[in-house]
Amino acid sequence: MEDLSEGTSADSLVREKAQLLAEEWRTCNDAASLKAALYKYWRNQVPEVYQSNELAVPAEDDSCRDTLLAALEWYICNGDPDIVFQQLKKTDVPPQFCGRVFKMGEPTYSCRDCAMDPTCVLCIDCFQKSPHKAHRYRMNTSGGGGYCDCGDVEAWKSDPFCQLHQQGADQPAKDPLERLPINIQFYMSAVVSCILPYCSDILFLDDQEVLPENLRPRLADPQYNPKDTYATMLFNDEIHTYEQVIATLKKAVDCSPKEAVELATIVDREGRSTVRNGGYRECEQAKGIITRNTTYHRHKPLRVLVMHSAVVSHQTFSLKLLSWLIKIATQAEGLRVIICQELMKNFHGSDLTILEECMLKDTILWKAARIQWHQLFMSTLLMDNEYKKKFAVLFTKHYSGILSDFADDDHDHVVSVTSLSVQIFTVPTVSHMLIKEHSLLKVILKTFVDYTEKYRGADSKLHFQRASLLQGLRRFQYVLVDLRYVLSNNFEDWTAEAREKVMEGIDVLLELLVSMHGMDTVVRQVGQHIEFEPEWETAFNLQIKLGPCLTLLLEWCASDRSLLIRAYRATMKALRGVTHPQPEVAVEVAGHKATCFKFDVGTKHVTVHYALIRFLAGLHLHLGKYNLDYFKEGLLPLSPLTAMELIEEPLRTQVLMAQVYAGMWRRNGFSLLNQLYYYQNVRCQTEMFDKDTIMLQAGGAMMDPNEYLIAVLNRFDLVRYLTPEFAASSSTEDVQARASYATLLEEMLHLLIILTCERYMPGVGNVLDEDRIRREVIHQLCISPMAHSEITKALPEDHCHETGMEAVINKVADFKKPSGSASKGVYELKELCLADYSPFFYHYSRSDQSKAEEQQRKKKKQQEQELAAVPATPPALCSNFKPLVHLLDCDVFIYIVRTIVERTSNPKGKIWSENSIHRALYLIGLAVLEEERLQARGESFVFLDKAGEGEPSLLTEIQNLVGNSKVKAHKELMSWLIKKIAEVQEKKGEEVDMQAEAAEKELHESAKEEEERANRARMAMKRRQVLMDQMARMQKNFIKNNPEFFEETAEETPPPPPPPPKIERVPSTPDMEECDTSLTEFPIALGANPGDPVYDEPTHVTCILCQEEAAIASQGSAMVLAAFVQRSTVLSKNRDKKVENADDYNPLLMTSDLFWGTYTSTCGHVMHADCWRGYFESLLSREQRRALRIRNTLSYDLGKHQFLCPLCKTVSNTVVPLLPALDTIGKPDDDTMEEQPTQVRSSIPPVSGSYASWLGLILQTTRRGMEIVNQYKAQVKEKKEEQEEKNKSSQPQRKSAKTESKSSPSKQEPFPSLDLEQVLSQLTTDQFKSFFATPQQEPTELFADGIRNMIRTFATATYTVGLDVMPDDDNERVPILAWNTCAYTIQVTEVLLRTQGKALFGGLSSRQIDGLRSVIRFATTSTCIANHSIIQQHALELLAALTGFNTGPDSISILDLDMFSLLVSLCLSLPRLYHSTEATAFNAVISSGAIYNLHILQMVLAAHIVQIMLTAQLPAAQDQAGSSDESMEQDEYNTDTQQLLKVYTELRQFVGLEDGGQPAAWLLWNHVQFSCLPFLRCAAIFFHFLTGVPSPAELQNVGLDEFVPLCRYLALPTNLAELFNLEIAPQMSDLVRAWGSHPDVKPKLTNSDAKILRFPLEVNPLVTLPDDYSDLMNNVSMFMCPKASGAQSDSRAPALCLVCGTVVCSQSYCCQTEIDKETVGACTAHAISCGAGVGIYLRVRECQLLLMSSKNRGCFYTPPYLDDYGEPDSGLRRGNPLHLSQEHYTKLHCLWLSHSIPAEVAHKLEANNNLLTIDWQNL
Repeated sequence: MEDLSEGTSADSLVREKAQLLAEEWRTCNDAASLKAALYKYWRNQVPEVYQSNELAVPAEDDSCRDTLLAALEWYICNGDPDIVFQQLKKTDVPPQFCGRVFKMGEPTYSCRDCAMDPTCVLCIDCFQKSPHKAHRYRMNTSGGGGYCDCGDVEAWKSDPFCQLHQQGADQPAKDPLERLPINIQFYMSAVVSCILPYCSDILFLDDQEVLPENLRPRLADPQYNPKDTYATMLFNDEIHTYEQVIATLKKAVDCSPKEAVELATIVDREGRSTVRNGGYRECEQAKGIITRNTTYHRHKPLRVLVMHSAVVSHQTFSLKLLSWLIKIATQAEGLRVIICQELMKNFHGSDLTILEECMLKDTILWKAARIQWHQLFMSTLLMDNEYKKKFAVLFTKHYSGILSDFADDDHDHVVSVTSLSVQIFTVPTVSHMLIKEHSLLKVILKTFVDYTEKYRGADSKLHFQRASLLQGLRRFQYVLVDLRYVLSNNFEDWTAEAREKVMEGIDVLLELLVSMHGMDTVVRQVGQHIEFEPEWETAFNLQIKLGPCLTLLLEWCASDRSLLIRAYRATMKALRGVTHPQPEVAVEVAGHKATCFKFDVGTKHVTVHYALIRFLAGLHLHLGKYNLDYFKEGLLPLSPLTAMELIEEPLRTQVLMAQVYAGMWRRNGFSLLNQLYYYQNVRCQTEMFDKDTIMLQAGGAMMDPNEYLIAVLNRFDLVRYLTPEFAASSSTEDVQARASYATLLEEMLHLLIILTCERYMPGVGNVLDEDRIRREVIHQLCISPMAHSEITKALPEDHCHETGMEAVINKVADFKKPSGSASKGVYELKELCLADYSPFFYHYSRSDQSKAEEQQRKKKKQQEQELAAVPATPPALCSNFKPLVHLLDCDVFIYIVRTIVERTSNPKGKIWSENSIHRALYLIGLAVLEEERLQARGESFVFLDKAGEGEPSLLTEIQNLVGNSKVKAHKELMSWLIKKIAEVQEKKGEEVDMQAEAAEKELHESAKEEEERANRARMAMKRRQVLMDQMARMQKNFIKNNPEFFEETAEETPPPPPPPPKIERVPSTPDMEECDTSLTEFPIALGANPGDPVYDEPTHVTCILCQEEAAIASQGSAMVLAAFVQRSTVLSKNRDKKVENADDYNPLLMTSDLFWGTYTSTCGHVMHADCWRGYFESLLSREQRRALRIRNTLSYDLGKHQFLCPLCKTVSNTVVPLLPALDTIGKPDDDTMEEQPTQVRSSIPPVSGSYASWLGLILQTTRRGMEIVNQYKAQVKEKKEEQEEKNKSSQPQRKSAKTESKSSPSKQEPFPSLDLEQVLSQLTTDQFKSFFATPQQEPTELFADGIRNMIRTFATATYTVGLDVMPDDDNERVPILAWNTCAYTIQVTEVLLRTQGKALFGGLSSRQIDGLRSVIRFATTSTCIANHSIIQQHALELLAALTGFNTGPDSISILDLDMFSLLVSLCLSLPRLYHSTEATAFNAVISSGAIYNLHILQMVLAAHIVQIMLTAQLPAAQDQAGSSDESMEQDEYNTDTQQLLKVYTELRQFVGLEDGGQPAAWLLWNHVQFSCLPFLRCAAIFFHFLTGVPSPAELQNVGLDEFVPLCRYLALPTNLAELFNLEIAPQMSDLVRAWGSHPDVKPKLTNSDAKILRFPLEVNPLVTLPDDYSDLMNNVSMFMCPKASGAQSDSRAPALCLVCGTVVCSQSYCCQTEIDKETVGACTAHAISCGAGVGIYLRVRECQLLLMSSKNRGCFYTPPYLDDYGEPDSGLRRGNPLHLSQEHYTKLHCLWLSHSIPAEVAHKLEANNNLLTIDWQNL
């Protein structure tokens, strides 16, 4: 209460002081006096409040609010601000416009159906409440800036209001000032008129070292401080990297790396930061160092200023004032209007307003200051339509200057005032007003044209070179983005004024196109290869940016007849200005003459950039809409271009492409190839290749067809090639030119196909735009089935980034859903659409064409259809393009195709090509189809008439091709063509037997071909027979010449031995028919009569390195498996629990929460131990030989002994020894195991002994042994204290780390074995002999030295990795970690099988089997060869924990023990308690293991049942009354269930728990059975691989009840109450009492705040994710970077940990922490604490899934969110709605559970080396 009262009194003092100041300021009569009063107060208080010289310090912000801002609010409100502002909101009309300003990374949504353009977006709140959520929408993340357009009727075609803002839209519009009291208007206006000039003066200060006169402290001021302090202020730019800034700061200000990182982060986030405070000289010195260290060639240094501390304080306060104004503007509409009015007032009496001053000086400011001004503009001016127009007018007025400053600036566009253009230019009323009244189009285009003046050469063409000057041009291309914004809203009603202003813009655009027309010319290199690749990217980048603007402007022109005519005339006039007279030449072909231009593409300068002619082609396309054509009177200007001139430049480009394909431009390098690629690429084709095609089609319609084709032949230089003289020529030059000419002819024919066939452009053919898109989609799907994103990427987009594909895709294709987690959904073309396929589709690249042909060939072969791709009838042409069809029936065309057909049919002809005849036949087919259609319409088309003329005629030549081997690949096309010709002739009434003759000829040729095929088969058979006879003769001669070899073979008496067993796996349960009767019985692994072991493993293996085969034997050469050991928290139920001090931590008793573990996996590939050592050493030496700068660029960490498996490249960090079956180790015939059958029977007679006797012996041993342990520990402690006293007295100096480590508990001296053995000898009885007797035999070494070393190597690896400590072979915790990894690996495997729904044994993979078998055998053998005394100590401590004898302060209750880990440790360590030598201990494991392991299992299982019953939450029996199941269960299990209920009741009494009502007996029975299953499953796996007894068939199938088979296999009673039967084991009563009476049990069970683990433990899932990704984005959108503040406080990359649900900042540098003296990012730090170094993160704003396997290793993975088409959207590039794929998420969960993330990361890094360059540790 005292703290509360103190806070209340402090608030009262602040309010009183603010109220007094406000009253004092209200006494000012005018604005000047108020300004003086405010400035007087600020000049003293501001430096006092802001002393740190940093932007965002929470304490300073609080002080500013109380000291500086509170008084302003009291002044404005003339009362309590909280009350007044609340009243104003009540009287205000609810806003109809949202206007929420987006922060960095905030989710935004755009409706594809209703938005005017993609820039119209909604915030998450409005989107959730709007109808657009049910529409097709896109989601994205904001880059900062911009605001929600909800309520803006001009931004939406429909549904402009959400439910939140609909109320405001229904209210009548009123002046906001009318609802604002007069006095508040006056005070608000007075304050804002002082604040805005103050902020402008301070932020735009010219001299940063001196304050303005009216803000300098006065001597009379009470806080006057004459001492001047300065700050070195470092500013951000987008040139220097983080690393450069950090390195410079460490030199300049002598700071630590961590401090340098923090400073660099602030500079990047806020735009500036103080790096040194102090005197002027010190600050100036730091500035000089920074400047010198950041001055590089062609790069300006970092901007650094020495600023007066008072200046910094006032600038910080100015930003707070701007932020405060934004807040005030939201309190009432009237207050916002007043701020708008003040922004529009003149600045200090100049002609510029405050708004203009801020616009023009925007580049002076740093990032945070810019953002504050921009947010103020968006929160005030842009929220009001009238002020938005005023803002737009001023922005347009200064547009040129603003953009010029931006081009010279080095900040991103998003923090520039130019980014506000989208807020005004996309509004139709505003942009139309600006065009009409302020010539906006002209202003924008003139700005760009003027800026590009510097890049023009003497020929007035743009010339770009590789230089830093291009950086400004790249930034200046945002002008073209603004132009696209303006053109995205067309005029609906054209006026004379609008036409005039648009024409002004078109005139300026034509000036730009003139400078682009003919730029970047190239000339063919003939002598030598080009030395330097010319700069070509800038021209294409300009074309890519300008292309959408040209498309939109053409739509504007097409919407008005008058504008279209004026634009056409202006463009034609501009073309005439750049078209120079060309020499002419007369060309004659087929009796027709034409005057052509004399121009050789192969020797003259050519280019792919003909901007003017393409713009004219776009205009020409729309002439038919208004019944205009080229010859229309009044359309053309004086001296227009002729049709021959119009086609000249597009034709040159086509010839250039053809010559490149012919290999004539090889010496021009890749730059030309790249230009031609982009010329046809989807990003440029609309305004380049397509427009050229349209102009060529227009020229073909305007010209005489014969003259047109002659011009084409002349430009391709094919006139002479088609003459008989060239065919007959044998000159060297002509012969060498044949191949090039053949390619040119193919390309020319391809061009003719395009010109006559591609009519799917509205305006060329009578089609709709939907038809064009349909054709595009069909041909893309003809290449292969494609995903939605692949189709979208292959189609051109409009200005709204729409392709129109959705309207047609379902009509032409069927969607095939993804079949698995690794696939994605694809569209497959419908069979009906195959007829529309054209192999010469004009948007196909060469590779696309080949793929499509192959795909269609496969598809039609599967469907047993004809293989021919016959032409389809193209759509009818529009009126202006109708004459184009006569290209197919003119004389020159007949001449071309006849020449090709003749040369092909000539058996001795050499001038032909398969591609040319294919194209010729295709063209003939098109001509026949056209004649068929035009004949039906009664129109003239005479192709067949002309084709039948001459001797021989074209039709005759076509008929002669039938059966010709040269056209064998196109015989189906030939067949279709002949049939179609016959059909058309028949319709015309002509009788021709062409089809019958062709059919007869084809039949004859088929028979001839079949006969040739049979002859070839007979000849091949004869050759094979000759070869076989020859081999037989050679064999006989060899035997005859070498008889001694065969005599020795014949003398051998015994038959050859059977081959060694194959290295292959057989089923663990053999076939019943092939086994003897003993194996058909149910197998039992434990007990007095266990089943016989059956091993299904190979006895010989092959090393993958040396390829030598070796036997698996204990005395043979050491064979190993590549393995990966890793710490794990996959099973953890307490992620907050950590191993604090690994050097002192005792891992013997694994806790029930499994908060950590050690997991071992293997890839299953075998190596010799020596081969592995050599391989690993070669990796080390190779890495050491590498230069330092390229080290550590591997996908694995050699420093942690990691390597990749030589065969499968799976990451590994150790090897696990490959051991033989346990019952064969140490036997004399161990080396000849391969001669034994797979079924091995023990030669040792079974042992006998009761459970009670064994339990009594164990309890006696534990009790006496723990007495010795406690006595020894007391002695050690006493000696340690004495030694410490001696050290203090004799050596006061500090102990070394080595001494400390020796005295640590982990280095205790071993127990005196003599005393322990004496105790055990006293306890020896007959039962002891029966339990632990071993066969007498000579002591032998169990393992060869090599195998023993490998066992130690793997044991050390588990210890080192498991505890994250240095290697120590002699540490007593080494065997503990061996048991730990054995138990934990089994538990993880069981959990994984359970999660995947697989059978316990039938679902194990070969790798899992190899890993489990090797780890269990290793754990068994390593225990036997470990130090005897250490194992004895561990065994006693394990027994003490289980029996409850250890009741000291460090004792663990039964609730905190993991019983399976305890089971494994006891089974492996207990034999060493009674056997001092490794041989006798190992023999005890083999001989008597089955019986004592059963007793251990019974005891541990009883303890586990106690755990289950103590933690069970079951309803009382009365709550279950009336249950239909109760009577059934009681009838079946009455005695057993009541017995278990009795144990449950007694147990609760022992604990002292209140009787809350007994549960139903059957319910308790079912709960215990179900909860025991995970333990029993793990035990079954363990004993299966330990004993070798095969698993029962019931456990190899899914869906069967596992409890009974598990109990039978483990020799356990199915009635679990028998484990507590006192008649069987009287000691159980004492055990249960000891378990329940532990001091920790009752408090834990009765404390409501205690975290109790209940059984069975649930499988840890990944965090629950929402189905809709937008919900996830909304949940994480407001995440704030914990170390950021100020204007850029929002995290740019929040990452959600999918393991625990924590959100961390994955942005580099800002959230770094130091771990083990290494700086790491937040993701890495969290992965270490949460997942033992392994992490799974979903970067929400990018929808990226990040996998991390270590500090510096990670990769990106497929995220679990998919769109409706089954595709992920990493980076949200497409923005489609995403939904959670449970299949993908389950796969990710299994990847995590199986510990496969490190392997997955290594595989990804190996596949993509670019991932290695990412600083993963900084994430």
